Amino acid sequence: MPEESIIKEEDRFHEAEGLPFDSAVCPGCGCLCEDIDLTLGGEEVQQVFNVCSWGLSKFHRGHRFLREPKSAKLVFPSLKRESRRAIPVSFDEAYDKAVSLIRKARRVVFFGLCQMAYEAQEVVASLIQRLDALAFPSEGMLLTPFFKAMKTYPYVSATLEEVRQLASTVLFWGANPLHSCPRLVTRYAVFVAGVNAPDRHISRKVFYADPHENDTGSFAMRIDISSETEVERLEALVEVIEQESFAIPKELDALVRAMEASPFVTIFVGRGVAYHPESQRLMDGLFKLSEVIRRRRPCVLLPIVSDFNAMGFYYACKEKGLFEDEVSLIQGDLRDYQPREGDLLFCIGSDPFWFFSEEQRSTIAKYELPVASISSLQNQTTHASSLVIPVALSGVEAEGLAFRLDGVPVWLRKVLPTAQPTDHEVLKAIEGRLGEKIRG
Repeated sequence: MPEESIIKEEDRFHEAEGLPFDSAVCPGCGCLCEDIDLTLGGEEVQQVFNVCSWGLSKFHRGHRFLREPKSAKLVFPSLKRESRRAIPVSFDEAYDKAVSLIRKARRVVFFGLCQMAYEAQEVVASLIQRLDALAFPSEGMLLTPFFKAMKTYPYVSATLEEVRQLASTVLFWGANPLHSCPRLVTRYAVFVAGVNAPDRHISRKVFYADPHENDTGSFAMRIDISSETEVERLEALVEVIEQESFAIPKELDALVRAMEASPFVTIFVGRGVAYHPESQRLMDGLFKLSEVIRRRRPCVLLPIVSDFNAMGFYYACKEKGLFEDEVSLIQGDLRDYQPREGDLLFCIGSDPFWFFSEEQRSTIAKYELPVASISSLQNQTTHASSLVIPVALSGVEAEGLAFRLDGVPVWLRKVLPTAQPTDHEVLKAIEGRLGEKIRG
């Protein structure tokens, strides 16, 4: 059952000795749950309440998906010289090296950018614009087509609290919420009572459209689609609702009937849409669907983002006007990155080397492209980097602003002490050292 993915300790007292820290904000995913209660001991989290496994790993300063979260914190800046061995350097030396790499690069390519505070994302957005750099956000596969569709179609959002209270029909399209935002279904979308769903999931009609059966099937009815039929199914759904047609395809009948009887419809779109060969057309279709439904009843479309501040990065880019040109500097799919001689790979809060194809890796090695990492945790990318700058872990060791997947701003609280600078401080130091002249 979905509830099994949640660590439930609401009825237990703090068993570990230490200092209670109530209502922390979890930087585990785009839900940014703010009901996390902790027990602190020394300079570590001893106990965590009301949290999913992703949040548990964050508060233990480790990676997602580990059954026993283990700290993977970086300790000091490091630089690889001719020997290819990483040696510790000071932060000032690391900043100067980062500036040198940027000045020498023919093209700067940013990766990640979605697991950092908004203040740091504003600096990155300025650097992208100033350097005419490319950016591959870690949630770009989903959000780049999402924000492009927003330029064409009217968009209406709602808070997760409104979804919880009002939604009586919920559709997940190309999404497995239990693997993307583990507490979304239990806290907001399905297994929770609301004004229009007093009996929780019994009152709600829940559907999911996906080429494959997944965990969502334990509480939702599947709309059978494939890569060949997905666009066709979606366009048929739009047409039936728009024209109030009585000729409803059999595979869509239950969904259409539920939407027609619902006082409030919520559609969640996931990264699965990005794997379709016509991903932008599919995303446009979902925007069109929400618009058509909204002519007769409230309907909202929300992206399911796994990285906690993916929305913040896109808001920072919109503020800088980075979506105004037809050819955007903000790219979508990391798989589309084609390494070129003279590139500098600048990775912030992400692990792109985990996702690079063998062809991409071999081309990066062939051109001996330098890699710089600003990261809180060790990963494949930091091991491949010529320069590594450690930073405080946002939402655990540093405070700052973040935006939930519904666009609501949330202030991250500092839980644990650290001697490391924040990502904002590191980026401002690099930006300041760049000065007016970039190349040369």
